Amino acid sequence: MAARIGAGCQDVQFTRRSRAACVYSSNRQRGLFNRQLHALSPRAFRILMINLFQAMQAFVKVADAGSFAQAAEQLGVSTSVVTRHVSSLEKHLGIRLFQRTTRKVVLTEAGAEYADGCRLLMAELQEVESRATTASKEVAGDLRIVALGSFSLFRLTPLFAEYQAKFPRVNLRVTLTEKRVDLLEGGFDVGIVTEHMIRSESLVVRRLINSHAVPVASAAYLAQAGHPKTPADLARHRVITAPLDTSPQTWVFDNGDGGEDSIALDASFTVNSMIMQKQAALGAMGIALLPLEMVDDELRAGTLMRILEDHAVLNGDVAVSLVYPSREFVPRKIREFIDLAVGFFE
Repeated sequence: MAARIGAGCQDVQFTRRSRAACVYSSNRQRGLFNRQLHALSPRAFRILMINLFQAMQAFVKVADAGSFAQAAEQLGVSTSVVTRHVSSLEKHLGIRLFQRTTRKVVLTEAGAEYADGCRLLMAELQEVESRATTASKEVAGDLRIVALGSFSLFRLTPLFAEYQAKFPRVNLRVTLTEKRVDLLEGGFDVGIVTEHMIRSESLVVRRLINSHAVPVASAAYLAQAGHPKTPADLARHRVITAPLDTSPQTWVFDNGDGGEDSIALDASFTVNSMIMQKQAALGAMGIALLPLEMVDDELRAGTLMRILEDHAVLNGDVAVSLVYPSREFVPRKIREFIDLAVGFFE
């Protein structure tokens, strides 16, 4: 039986004449593949390749997302179209590509091997097209960025402005978050996040900045609760932190003698936003551990005050990194942003 593959253009039937177009597992199949391609008319060959590429693209999207629905959303088509693509490939190859359950979709061993081959083919095609078109064309389109919200407000706006001034035809689509994020599942091109926020695997991670964190509180809070003299004094204070999976939270201080003091704290206020933590500290709700760059203006104005300046916090620094999918061929608009961001923070 022939398998039909195609959406948005004329369907092409994969019969015995074209079955070898995506099966390369033996010399016999390679020879058959070459003979069959010569037998096709130029128009039939072009349509065959377009539909085969669409099917491979849909298959790889499902493999990466682990979901037919998410793959369809990323491709901008219906779930039934993606399902038809994958089913046609399975019939065409004579193998099962996925094990399907009610909750998830998992690649079979053969499917995983085929997915690797498809990724290589698509990456090579993208590179060929990029070399042929981007050299003489302006970078354009959408660039999808996910960024740490609190960091973005005081560091990233100048970077975004400089990039868009250089490439005015690129539309920046920025999502701010304080939560863990899956770059691939979310459909993002680039992430500017802390490393603990990264859920995706196989990503390139490039450190942009390591922002030193300091404990701060408002003058009003310190007037009421007193100034802690040693890290151990924090046990008697209200503390503002980000929520963690375990409680109490531990801050590690340099004790000045080459050792460390680990202070377990039962936070009185937790929130998953450094912006809100800063506002809570300004509102005399307690002591917060925040990046120095984030509170520099308030420290100069006197609305916030540093505490325990003789005891550096060893585990509170905020390391912000640039992350992007680990692939050999990166689209130019992404590559230009990566280069600009790395240079911006040097």
